[in-house]
Amino acid sequence: DIQELKHSGKAGFLVALLGVIVPLVLGTGLAMLADRTGMIETSGFLEDVFIGTILTATSVSITVETLKEIGKDTKVGNTILAAALIDDVLGLIALTIVSSLSGGQDSIALVLLKIVLFFVFSAVVSFLAHKFFCWLMALWPGRERRRYPVLAFVLCLLMAYCAEEFFGVADITGAYVAGLVISCTPKSSYIQSKFEPLSFLLLTPVFFASVGIKAK
Repeated sequence: DIQELKHSGKAGFLVALLGVIVPLVLGTGLAMLADRTGMIETSGFLEDVFIGTILTATSVSITVETLKEIGKDTKVGNTILAAALIDDVLGLIALTIVSSLSGGQDSIALVLLKIVLFFVFSAVVSFLAHKFFCWLMALWPGRERRRYPVLAFVLCLLMAYCAEEFFGVADITGAYVAGLVISCTPKSSYIQSKFEPLSFLLLTPVFFASVGIKAK
């Protein structure tokens, strides 16, 4: 719900900021300590910071699915989700900065430009998609509404693909934007009711199974 997102925006940003700073500082300190005690070998402070930066990464996908499983469609859940999405962007920026300082090819200016362009792209697509869905719902009343969930799923996949392929942002962030667009349409409750069985019966089990297989 976009209204819930607005209410949890400030808290989400604060949580995300701490979610980057705390692992970065503690991870760097832990790497330095491990190096001093001989547990690991690092080439210096920059590599210690790199280890701390890696620990700032979160899995938005797992966060979303876990919140759904425990039924946390609440203000707290929205705050956690907003924080996870912001954390993903901040973590990407932090990793790019550290990589560029160590002589990597990544440019912080290019990464920031891509992120800004992604939000501009999202705003434009969201506006056009919302107008399109509202027009379609006026054109296809009654029984034709069965097509709405299919079109919503198409929008979700397109936004997810564009986010990762062209802007270097996590694919689920693009899907999240698509969800915000759909939530503002008159048939959002109907579309959600059609997606929930598919999610619980197929998508969620397959997702967690794939995570388990990769972690093995």
